[in-house]
Amino acid sequence: MNDDTEAWVVLLTADQHRCAELGLVLEARGIPSRQTLLGGQWVLSVPAHDAAVAAEELVVYESENRRSRARPPAIDVIGVGWPGIVIYVAVLLVVATCVQQAVLGFDWLYVGRMDAGLLRSGEWWRAVTALTIHLELDHLLGNLAFGAFFTYFVGRYLGGGLGWLAIVMSGTLGNVMSGLLEAADHRAIGASTAVFGALGILTAHTWRRGFPAGTSWRGRVAPLIAGLGLLAFTGTGGENTDIGAHLTGFVAGFGIGLLAARYRLAAAHRLQLPAAVLAGVIVCAAWSWGLAAIY
Repeated sequence: MNDDTEAWVVLLTADQHRCAELGLVLEARGIPSRQTLLGGQWVLSVPAHDAAVAAEELVVYESENRRSRARPPAIDVIGVGWPGIVIYVAVLLVVATCVQQAVLGFDWLYVGRMDAGLLRSGEWWRAVTALTIHLELDHLLGNLAFGAFFTYFVGRYLGGGLGWLAIVMSGTLGNVMSGLLEAADHRAIGASTAVFGALGILTAHTWRRGFPAGTSWRGRVAPLIAGLGLLAFTGTGGENTDIGAHLTGFVAGFGIGLLAARYRLAAAHRLQLPAAVLAGVIVCAAWSWGLAAIY
């Protein structure tokens, strides 16, 4: 225990908040300190025999703080996210209207739904068009809500163009895998394959790009656990839930997310507009090809 007759030395001069902060640092290291107002300035003092150790501890503390401040943000934000959501909502509402009203006299459901047997026989467009079809209002609203949430962050982290191209591709590949794995009479509709593709993209991208070097293995594995948890929680419930398509969409999205993170595709800003155009062309071409082939 130190008494008032022990020699104390001034370690540094700073404002009151700073002295209090560094005093707590020293206290955590078992070094006593005092913060006093001296001549209009706050000073941090320590016992003379602890001065050398205290100074060394503060140097280490400052060095660690500088490294922490120099770390990049958890995830680089590339885009704003919401423009893609507006287009996503518009496409689903337009297609829902076409299906319900038989616009232009076409049976949009028959042309566009996922049919494993027909897909295998060469009707490739169904892997894309099925992503845009919904019959029940609750199915449509569910995919609008969850889709808007997940795709918003894909758009922010990969950009509106590359992000949406990745989402369309993950949904398409997910439907292709599902069509190859399911029985020939398997039929499905809905954007959920692409929605879980977006979740897979986010999981992989966050895992690979979301943490700076030096993060513990627990921190790095956290996005994987979170993504799988969301897949289990939101993708396996309901009587008519297509669990297989949700899983294949997630797997496809995870693979695409790994590639995007590995090659830092989001940093290629010049690719954003061409990628956005390509995503739109894929959807429009699939519907055009399907309608032309059936009618």
